[in-house]
Amino acid sequence: MGSYTPNNDQEIHTVFIPEDVRRSGKATLDIIAEGVAFLHKDGIIVLENAIDTEHIDTLNAKLAPEALEIAADPDHHFNFGTQTRNMDQAPPPTRELMYKDIWCNPFAAAILSATLGPRPVIHYANGNTALKAAPDGRQPVHSDCEFAHPAYFPFAYVINISLVDVTAENGGTEVWVGSHHVSVQDAHVSGCDNEQMLSIRPELLEERRKHSPPFQASTKKGSLVIRDLRLWHAGMPNLTDEPRVMLAFVASPEWWQGKSKILLPKDVKEMVESWKDEFQYDAEYVEGEVEYKKLSSSNVDFGSKSKILERYESELKVWPNYVPRWY
Repeated sequence: MGSYTPNNDQEIHTVFIPEDVRRSGKATLDIIAEGVAFLHKDGIIVLENAIDTEHIDTLNAKLAPEALEIAADPDHHFNFGTQTRNMDQAPPPTRELMYKDIWCNPFAAAILSATLGPRPVIHYANGNTALKAAPDGRQPVHSDCEFAHPAYFPFAYVINISLVDVTAENGGTEVWVGSHHVSVQDAHVSGCDNEQMLSIRPELLEERRKHSPPFQASTKKGSLVIRDLRLWHAGMPNLTDEPRVMLAFVASPEWWQGKSKILLPKDVKEMVESWKDEFQYDAEYVEGEVEYKKLSSSNVDFGSKSKILERYESELKVWPNYVPRWY
């Protein structure tokens, strides 16, 4: 894709969580209304001051040093190739480090319950770490769902939690706000390997760039981002020496019957199930520790097991009618 010039004239809509509300763990109706409205409009929002920064710092102190160890594994998965220096790095699924405001954030849960229906299901827990890269070490613009999927309503959201302040300099994600309104299977490049199939066709990017150009997201530590899975985006190069760790959790409505599953140790099962009124976890519980450093997104399928949705696959993949420029 070549080198890039950051375009930060725009910002993702930010919903600020007041400190007393954050401590209460209870979203107000106004927070829910604002979050739902802008998720539908833009396909992405920031919840600022949603997480205890002490929890963020503790995780970063563990994961940032581990990033270089993981990157040295020749078999580890890098997203869109090693040149991006953007790799999988999952959060440790241990009782003492599975903070509720990260694994089951009450504000994200309240907004997504209002958007997707009650008790959304988390069926993916991993992360993307951006290591120092060359200025041209970016990802192609893509969405995370090359399969047939609903074009007119949301069916999955990603909750991204960065463990440091994020800027264009350390790899803030390039986002194409509103692109979820026009993102369907046929927008993707075809006839290539599985990962490249996520890429959006160049002519569609250029058409959209004329009226809705992308920009790089910046967020403060303690924030989280909620992004529609259909939204076009691209990982950008980290030009600093410090790894930028970003956790990722994917939530869908229960009726979606997602194919992906999370691996967790049995000793956290009771704790995770105590969160079920906010988020359900579609997890396989195993004895002993989970080798979280080995987890890979390369074969993850965010599609649905639903036979009914499969029956209507041809209708789901139809390109939608043209929508107004402000989308």
